[in-house]
Amino acid sequence: MFKQIPCVLALAVAAHIPLAAHAAQQKNLDVLGTWTLTRVLDSAEITAMDDQEAARLVGRTLVIRPDKIVMVGEDCDQADFERHREPAAKYVRENYHAPVGRLGLPDSVTVVNLGCTEALLKGSGRIVVFWDGFFYDATRQPGAGKNGAHPVK
Repeated sequence: MFKQIPCVLALAVAAHIPLAAHAAQQKNLDVLGTWTLTRVLDSAEITAMDDQEAARLVGRTLVIRPDKIVMVGEDCDQADFERHREPAAKYVRENYHAPVGRLGLPDSVTVVNLGCTEALLKGSGRIVVFWDGFFYDATRQPGAGKNGAHPVK
């Protein structure tokens, strides 16, 4: 009987791994998918590009899949999708050195780590994304599915 315990334990662990991955994916349905950057909302004090360069990214995509994130054509580091809830004004001021006024965020915002950036949850199908010193409003593409199946622009 004791010889069977390691086999049973191994099967239980193996069965749990796909369930954990599925649970993580279910938890992130609000961010998974293909998103279009619809407009520049504001910038931080220090940016990596100018206003015209930032404006050229409007219409580009952010693809968020459980296994891969691509922001405007660049592969991101592996995301852990860690979430935390923060007072929006304080979080944006302390982490991005920017005012929150033009971002249209709720007073308390959920922040999701995407590896190379963060998604600030704005509402159903809308997020704010920070890239190279600029904040972008992004909307989920209809019909893209929650797995980011659309190609990257």
